[in-house]
Amino acid sequence: MHLRPLFILLLILALAVLPAGAKVTILPLGDSITRGDTSADSTSGSYRYYLYSNLTAVGYDVDFVGSTTFPDFTRFTFDQDHEGHSGYETGTYLSDKQTQSLVTLMSAYAPPDFVLLHIGTNDALQQIPLAMRLANLRQVIGILQNRSPGVTILLAQIIPTSNTYRNTNQIVLFNNALPAIAAECSRPDSRVVLVDHYSGFDGVNDTQADGIHPNANGMRKMASTWYAALVPLLPFPPSPTTAVTTFPTIPLPTPTASVVTVPGANGPPRDLNGDGRYEDMNGNGRQDFADVVLYFNQMTWIATNEPLSAFDLNANGRIDFADVVRLFESL
Repeated sequence: MHLRPLFILLLILALAVLPAGAKVTILPLGDSITRGDTSADSTSGSYRYYLYSNLTAVGYDVDFVGSTTFPDFTRFTFDQDHEGHSGYETGTYLSDKQTQSLVTLMSAYAPPDFVLLHIGTNDALQQIPLAMRLANLRQVIGILQNRSPGVTILLAQIIPTSNTYRNTNQIVLFNNALPAIAAECSRPDSRVVLVDHYSGFDGVNDTQADGIHPNANGMRKMASTWYAALVPLLPFPPSPTTAVTTFPTIPLPTPTASVVTVPGANGPPRDLNGDGRYEDMNGNGRQDFADVVLYFNQMTWIATNEPLSAFDLNANGRIDFADVVRLFESL
């Protein structure tokens, strides 16, 4: 019965914290897959370079944060702060006994607005029991939320390796458990958003000779996946920059040609007034507060799977939180 006042409060808080054009702090967190290549002279770099370059190219003011810049790539110019540490498992971030814990590492910089969390590959390599991995992951998420109230955590279903047996018996089982973890750990003020890095990533052709770490093509794929999940959650940028990137622009996934049923809806969305915008999100034949809640919960899915013109309610060229506000105001 108190859902409507709570949602209004969340709208106010979100708009106050991240107004259009605001600087956005992002923590890339994980293991060596987050770090990227080990050589400063690498010609591939890290997914972080491709993601940062594409975000800034369209006008976002992005600040990557972390306790390290290793290996300090010399061929790539971007904000190299990160928290990607070679060999780290889900449990490594929980203790200061052998390595610095996440609590210790994060004390060196301000709390981030967003976290890109890709962790679990080393657990798969070491065959850490699944229950332990998930328990560790819950603690990692809790540390992030306690350190940075209001943080949005993008939780990766991790990329495959070139080993089919390992993928089937380790990685897929872990990834399949993550939707429940995301739902369990989400808070009203701190969402955990699931991001599928497994689908569309070729464990053979998109990895290096070790069959584990992404090559340049794999890095671009990871950047594209992060970009597609992150952009709908960001405040609208003030304007594109004039800088020209030296690599192919990473495309967003192509939406479907017609509207389809949104997860959790009664049926396909409906355009009740014929203006080309589909405000009846849940397809129940009327526009009500349930449509606002559904749009809010499924922003990332809508941005990926629905035609932009049908759901860009404020006509700013993207699916974002401002569309939720517009839908709410139209009730």
